[in-house]
Amino acid sequence: MPIIYYDGTCVYCYNYAIWLIQHGLSPRYEFVQLQSDAGKKLKNDYPESQKYDSVIVQHGDHLQYKSDAILSLIATLPKYKWMAYLLKLVPSVIRDAAYDFFAQNRKIMWKTHWHRPNDYEKSFFIDKQEHAED
Repeated sequence: MPIIYYDGTCVYCYNYAIWLIQHGLSPRYEFVQLQSDAGKKLKNDYPESQKYDSVIVQHGDHLQYKSDAILSLIATLPKYKWMAYLLKLVPSVIRDAAYDFFAQNRKIMWKTHWHRPNDYEKSFFIDKQEHAED
């Protein structure tokens, strides 16, 4: 079962997870906060993952980071595959620079709120922790 690790303190990361679910992400995927015990185990088992504090997609022993992780998830959504394939044409150096820019500035770009998940959305999350209101 593929696992998507995300920064549990990041409202944008969490809301992106919800967006994926709402747009057809397969129930085979599970979400785990990087700050959880499972997230710490990932960092222990795969030391290279310690360099990343945002989305990581794990398929067995294969890990994807940054824009590659985002694109692989978008490519699973029937209505958005075209977007993933189009963005894949952009060199990863440029995609990752854009990803890093957003990640470093996400708190000052605009305000948003934590989405209140329904039962179906909650079923994707291994760690059932509630998020604080922003």
